Amino acid sequence: MSVRLAAITVIDAALAAIEAERGVINDLNVYPVPDGDTGTNLSLTVRAVLEELQQSDVEGIPAVAAAVTKGSLMGARGNSGVILSQIVRGLCDVWGRSADLTTADFKEALAEGATSAYRAVKEPVEGTMLTVIRKMAEAAKNVPDTLGLDRLLVAVEEAGRVAVEKTTEQLPALQKAGVVDAGGYGLLVLFRGLAGGIAELMHAGIAVSLAQVALRTGEGGRAPKTPPPHEASELSAYRYCTSLLITGEGIDTAVYEAFLAPFGDSALVVGDQRMVKVHVHTNDPGLVLSEALKLGAIGEVEINDMHEQTKARDERLQDQPRLAGGTVVVAVVAGEGNKALFRELGCHAIVDGGQSMNPSAAQLLEAVEALGAEEVVVLPNNGNVILTAEQAAGMSPRHIAVVPSTSIPVGLAAMVAFDPGGDAVGNARLMQDAIEGVHTAEVTRAVRDSELDGVVVRKGQAMGLVDGRLVASGEEFEEAFGGVLEEFARVEAEFVTVLTALNGSGVTRARLEELAARLTPDAEVHFHEGGQPLFPILASAE
Repeated sequence: MSVRLAAITVIDAALAAIEAERGVINDLNVYPVPDGDTGTNLSLTVRAVLEELQQSDVEGIPAVAAAVTKGSLMGARGNSGVILSQIVRGLCDVWGRSADLTTADFKEALAEGATSAYRAVKEPVEGTMLTVIRKMAEAAKNVPDTLGLDRLLVAVEEAGRVAVEKTTEQLPALQKAGVVDAGGYGLLVLFRGLAGGIAELMHAGIAVSLAQVALRTGEGGRAPKTPPPHEASELSAYRYCTSLLITGEGIDTAVYEAFLAPFGDSALVVGDQRMVKVHVHTNDPGLVLSEALKLGAIGEVEINDMHEQTKARDERLQDQPRLAGGTVVVAVVAGEGNKALFRELGCHAIVDGGQSMNPSAAQLLEAVEALGAEEVVVLPNNGNVILTAEQAAGMSPRHIAVVPSTSIPVGLAAMVAFDPGGDAVGNARLMQDAIEGVHTAEVTRAVRDSELDGVVVRKGQAMGLVDGRLVASGEEFEEAFGGVLEEFARVEAEFVTVLTALNGSGVTRARLEELAARLTPDAEVHFHEGGQPLFPILASAE
């Protein structure tokens, strides 16, 4: 069997497993709002890998490896999909160096997958899929190599099962809802499918190479750069781009990375205990090098003055024609009325999506490339799309800044601060400043009985959430919206935006306007027909 077909067999088994339990995973949702899409995001991420292989004619380990990694990165959806893609990346770093699927190889690959997953998340939270992959890797480490791959797979699966069950105890929100973590359970399901696919190849008498089942990283093609605006660019906070290679014994990458944190940004410390590649933006390269010498020998040192590079770049480009529009904005938006509002405020491209329909990194990049601009701001407008947007930004040669907007109303507040004449980084700072202190709210129907923040809500009742907290519940939407308005009044809101999708809700806009006039008399309130799915009312207060 060819490398590509072997990979397809294993990945197809993993996809079948997640598809079979996608609904179950989606239903493992802590909050009683209809946004459970972890199973869907994991499924779409794996499907993207499978389709990448099926639609290509690549053969040979390097080419198939590149296709698998590309599919994982480009197809990652939501936080769970992005974290999964980083687990795959870590696994592939080890698998790509292996010739056979040995127990030792698999143990090392799981450990690297767990490490990569934790690196991908700025503030890791235990009781999530991060914990599950870490516990699986730890269990693998304790299995003697002599027991063989089949026994290792059994031990790892059991460790994953126990870790998933314990997530309920690790996060208060999970404990209160009585569910396990959706991402952790989804990861376990995927592993079961993956193990089944490997077993299928083994039982068929096929000599399985690790590179045949899920493979090392590769980099897809990049679009050519387009000319940037010719105005002077904003200089970076740190002046020197510093990179070096450290070789030695027992190098502690975590300690060195922690040392770098106060002295710069864009820090990247990757490698193992014997060889580490370092990259950081700093104002004191000497300090970086001096500390590195304590860990081992240094080489391949490169220090570039980014301020001088920026000025030279501006001089080279000052006579080039400026792209129409300068910096552009790409926003993830659902609802035709909402899309129209973003366009009116100067948004250049809309990617359809949001709650329960998270776009992929590939879709975001497609929108960016279609605009042809060098400077791009991306508004995810959903907490579950932020990681995907950041991943897309890292895969593009263009200057892309992601503003962490968590909802459509927050995105609209950010658009008010947009200046097409500025660069992406400067705009992102202005837009992020604009959304600091913005309160957001959602009104919808509960999909299960729950008690959150001291408020009880029954399945089918209307519920109002402000900044993620359940503040009101009742039989009618007016009751829930009234609770939201009271909370807005409590924080002394001066400007309120309400986005509605009331068809079939049993409530009229006139009634909502009456409530707003009565409960927030000191605020300027604007209503718009948004047309968003799932939530009849979205609102923000400033």
